Amino acid sequence: MGAAVRELVTTLLDVLGLLLVAAGAGAALLPLIGWGALAVSGVVVLAGSWWAVRAAPPAGRAGDR
Repeated sequence: MGAAVRELVTTLLDVLGLLLVAAGAGAALLPLIGWGALAVSGVVVLAGSWWAVRAAPPAGRAGDR
């Protein structure tokens, strides 16, 4: 159980960090390009998600244990 909790907490902290980076990028660009800065935040989140999926080991099937 300890490893599962550790992995969950690590995942949640990674998501929070990614959202903070996205919010920071959007806030920095807001005065320059207006509300289009939200697109930059979306790109940061999507890039982080894509990177995490590529770095993760392939998942086994549900019946495999």
